[in-house]
Amino acid sequence: MKVAVLAGGVGGARMALGFAEIVPPGDLSIIVNVGDDDRFHGLYVCPDLDTVLYTLSGVVDRTQSWGVADDSTRALEVLRKLDSPGGWMKLGDADLGLHLYRTSRLAQGASLTAVTEEVSHRFGVHCALLPASDEECPTMVEAATGLLRFQEWFVRDRASPTVKQLGFQAARKARITDRVRASLLAADLVVLAPSNPYLSILPMLEIGGMRDALQQAPGLKVAVSPLIGGRAIKGPLVKLMSDLGAGSSNSDIAASYSDFADAFVVDEGDSRDVANVSHQGALRVAAMPTLIPDAPRAEELARRLLDFASTRRTTGAAG
Repeated sequence: MKVAVLAGGVGGARMALGFAEIVPPGDLSIIVNVGDDDRFHGLYVCPDLDTVLYTLSGVVDRTQSWGVADDSTRALEVLRKLDSPGGWMKLGDADLGLHLYRTSRLAQGASLTAVTEEVSHRFGVHCALLPASDEECPTMVEAATGLLRFQEWFVRDRASPTVKQLGFQAARKARITDRVRASLLAADLVVLAPSNPYLSILPMLEIGGMRDALQQAPGLKVAVSPLIGGRAIKGPLVKLMSDLGAGSSNSDIAASYSDFADAFVVDEGDSRDVANVSHQGALRVAAMPTLIPDAPRAEELARRLLDFASTRRTTGAAG
């Protein structure tokens, strides 16, 4: 079974790891959010791509779930001493090595997709790790304090300013890559990881061609809720939903995916929500253990999703 996963942040990286443990590399595509990408100290930084890369290659800092384990920050300390703009963005020395390589290759004319493929293979990651677009499409945050780039709001200001609106103008002018489209159209199962729907998944859905490709994709499309017991395991999701007036329930998140998704998965502890979400429309809703703090739990959820998709395929064929 060919699988495509839309991923961003820690939840997306762990979901990708679960599938990477059980799906052959040639059958797995991980499509990653690029709305977080930004430039620091003249270097092109891709936080979500790098978090997925580090997680799949086994070098991620398990304490903070991002960055490289046992990394040092000597270069960053010098930059801060020199009052270099953007010193608030924590970049380890190993991080900087990757960013130097990426920036150099992009300057030589290579696409972000090509550079990511080069880096992935050198890190021992052989599934397709695909940026959602090769074009720059930063997520903008219209906050109470003014218009901010995503990392300014999220890292520098610690996601504290009230959010009035998220801006995806650059994403709407951009296009998904041919490889992203092809992976979606070839997939038997498309999974929207339990990432932040508004900060990790929506920035990808707003890229030109993404929703069309998802709607045309013949495989089963399953979205996994990032909420457990009405709360996000990590990140500012509930506060953000409140700021945006978007509601803060599984039903609200399911509604945002209803134009293309076939099924929606909630945590088994939220099984009471199955009926609530089901009553909203045609989405099939299932309850599974969606808390994935480590590789074994991520693999368990991936197996459950594959079984779910296989059952649907068998049922459909029988019908």
